[in-house]
Amino acid sequence: MGLTAVSPIESFANGTPMEKVLEALYRDGAVRIKGLLSPAEIDEINAEIKPYFDADFNSGLDVFAKQTKTVCGLAGKSPAAVRHILQHPTVKAAVNDVLTVTTQSWWGDARNSCTSPPLLSSFFTVRVGPGSARQGLHRDDQDHHATHTHGDPRETTKLGCIVATSKTTRANGATEVVPGSHVWDDERKPKIEECTYAEMDAGDCVFIMGNCYHAAGSNTTTDEFRSVIVTLFCKGVCRAEENQFLAVSKEQVAKYDHDVQDLLGWKASAPFCGWSDFRNPYDLIRAEDTTQRDLF
Repeated sequence: MGLTAVSPIESFANGTPMEKVLEALYRDGAVRIKGLLSPAEIDEINAEIKPYFDADFNSGLDVFAKQTKTVCGLAGKSPAAVRHILQHPTVKAAVNDVLTVTTQSWWGDARNSCTSPPLLSSFFTVRVGPGSARQGLHRDDQDHHATHTHGDPRETTKLGCIVATSKTTRANGATEVVPGSHVWDDERKPKIEECTYAEMDAGDCVFIMGNCYHAAGSNTTTDEFRSVIVTLFCKGVCRAEENQFLAVSKEQVAKYDHDVQDLLGWKASAPFCGWSDFRNPYDLIRAEDTTQRDLF
């Protein structure tokens, strides 16, 4: 059984043995790690991200309130975020335990054991401004059209890691989480009264299983911004067998018919799988059609 809806997410100090952290994560669907990053590390990341937040760009997607600003592709924009988040021992340990897939199969007379390591699915930062409305409660593994029927806490394709880069409170839009919902089937609808709130200080993080219902909260303040880095990881099997992006150049892809471009992976899979800057990647190669469209 998970926590009751009114109970806070269980918190652990940075450096807590991973077996205790993982026990709570699989039990409740989410856990908080206090002080995962130091103030100096947060300052370093924020300094690298600031020019992108200052730029005149907003995703414009309906899934984000208009007062929300996003910066995608952090692995290519913030080396500090790569070092301090992607390479953090606690993050790596959680991701590997939740998402590594090992199976056995026959190849002729040989019994083979194959292991698929996790992948970085998305890496972006979100700044939620005053007046921003709450998101709808959702599961992140909807991207892979995952089904949930066995009450298995590990029945997911994704794991999220949300790192606070500013103080996050219920008032300024802290993430809403429905503890225990990771073992629900696909018919049960989550309710707002079942939520708890992932309030954090800068440097704290929350791990959320991909099958756990959650949402960005509403920012009811008049002068506070709530900033977090969202890192989503997925099982390594959730991709094509051959890497078409390396096999076919961007210039060559642009010459093909649209249906071939889509087949090669240049069209996102609804709801949110395969995007670039929250756009369909074919916007980069179809010069005649660059209108921003939601991915739904």
